[in-house]
Amino acid sequence: MKDAFVFGCTTGLRFSDLYNLTNKNVENRNGGFYLKTRSLKTKVETSIKLPAYAIEIYNIYRTNKKKDKLFKPISLFIFNRTLKEIGKKAHFDQPINYHREKLGNSFIKDKRDLKFYDKMSSHMMRRTAITTLLILGMPEHLVRKISGHSPSSSSFNRYVNYAQVYIDNEIDKVHEQLLE
Repeated sequence: MKDAFVFGCTTGLRFSDLYNLTNKNVENRNGGFYLKTRSLKTKVETSIKLPAYAIEIYNIYRTNKKKDKLFKPISLFIFNRTLKEIGKKAHFDQPINYHREKLGNSFIKDKRDLKFYDKMSSHMMRRTAITTLLILGMPEHLVRKISGHSPSSSSFNRYVNYAQVYIDNEIDKVHEQLLE
């Protein structure tokens, strides 16, 4: 499960697309390995060049049969529950503030104290991949293409969670330019 989660955090695939991958989805071309897939939800085709660690994960799980799934099938419920258990064992227990906005009004969605591991889920893979690609400088239009979001998609912004440290660093760069 950890390997599937890391692979998902790298590729930005939805849970359903991740667990439908087979050997047919990985191609070796021009000296690089590419993940080619078509989203079950949106029918958008994606081709993503894989980094070395993702190729290592692929090599662990690939099979001799082209149609066998790379990752052992698991239900979304069990996947999410196990992620929370892994997070708890890894001491990802920092308290988090969790609130929602509706019609411009902020409200607490859950009254109990939440820990980081409480919010770990399959959807975190997608948010992590999208946010990481953007933070590391990939242009937004390419990230949208990889994630299957259209240019007019308003849902894309829900995936983007910029870390405050990143925002501070970018503001510091602007301030330095202003002082020059």
